[in-house]
Amino acid sequence: MDLGTITSKLERNLYMSADDFAEDVRLVWDNAKTYNMQGSPIYKTAVKLGNAFEKKFGKLRKKPAKRKRTEVREAQRSDRVKFSNQVNKLSSEELGHIVDIIESRCPNALNEDQSEIEIEINNIDSKVLLELNQYAEQCINKSKAK
Repeated sequence: MDLGTITSKLERNLYMSADDFAEDVRLVWDNAKTYNMQGSPIYKTAVKLGNAFEKKFGKLRKKPAKRKRTEVREAQRSDRVKFSNQVNKLSSEELGHIVDIIESRCPNALNEDQSEIEIEINNIDSKVLLELNQYAEQCINKSKAK
């Protein structure tokens, strides 16, 4: 992971949450410390930037959300059909991101064999499905705008 990849993912709205973003940023600093000698300028910079990031990110997490709390609605059959249709319009990279999310949050919704991955849409929980629909819609709208 590197800062250029993080920037690219931000620009393409590939992060589903602030915590997903923070995980990648932390990985950058961890990699810099892992692959550089302790005490080297790169190692020291990674420590400083990591500490600064955690301080600022912690402050953001402590601020109360200004959004109204909304209850997550239950996904309907129409949401599942929409997801099925949208998946066919995504690039392989975007589809890979969808699979990564499902794998981490609803692993029982994936069936893998040697040559393909099958998504069991009915096994994706409502919250994740609605987020995936939103992500897929953003991707499709961006590709239409180009």
